[in-house]
Amino acid sequence: MAVQWTEDLATGIERIDAQHQALYAEVAALHDAMRSNRLDLVPGVLDGLERYAREHFLTEEQVMVEHAFPRLAQHRVLHRAFVDELGRHRAQLAGRTTLSGVVGLSIWLGDWLREHLRKEDGLLAEYLRARR
Repeated sequence: MAVQWTEDLATGIERIDAQHQALYAEVAALHDAMRSNRLDLVPGVLDGLERYAREHFLTEEQVMVEHAFPRLAQHRVLHRAFVDELGRHRAQLAGRTTLSGVVGLSIWLGDWLREHLRKEDGLLAEYLRARR
């Protein structure tokens, strides 16, 4: 992931920005596992993605409530979709991690990142900056 994304999406709220960095590390680990054909590393990546979801979504939604962010409902839909889809991928890869399954996970994750981070988190960052 390009470092520019983190600069573009910096909210100024350290917890959210640090959690985005943790997500980028998981995405990089997924790509490294695919490139090196180390599919045994994928369950750890899935654990990291679940940890990100638990921590980040709660933190982000608390910030949105505190600052009366008008797109909270739309953001929650994306958060729920992430949890649901991650569960589907975990179930699919359980016991039989295949390269095609991991590629599917990577494609979905890239699409979700564009929608969530580039669009919704970008709007949140703009909103928070405007309120300062």
